[in-house]
Amino acid sequence: MTHKPISVTTVAVPKDKLDDKTLVRFRAGVLDRIDAVAGKFRRAVFIREAVETALTKAEKRRPGKGAAEGETP
Repeated sequence: MTHKPISVTTVAVPKDKLDDKTLVRFRAGVLDRIDAVAGKFRRAVFIREAVETALTKAEKRRPGKGAAEGETP
């Protein structure tokens, strides 16, 4: 009997429950670039962290404004 190695893939599980979702379209090649720096199986984590970072910066520039107050762009 021959034993074959088992391939195991580790997937990051977010600490917080993720309820909201959306479809996002990217220009050709962007997902390949993300995969190259984050790893193919960490794409969603990379995108979530990038969005959180961008939101934090934007909120600091506009104190008191944002989705919480119902503002629309």
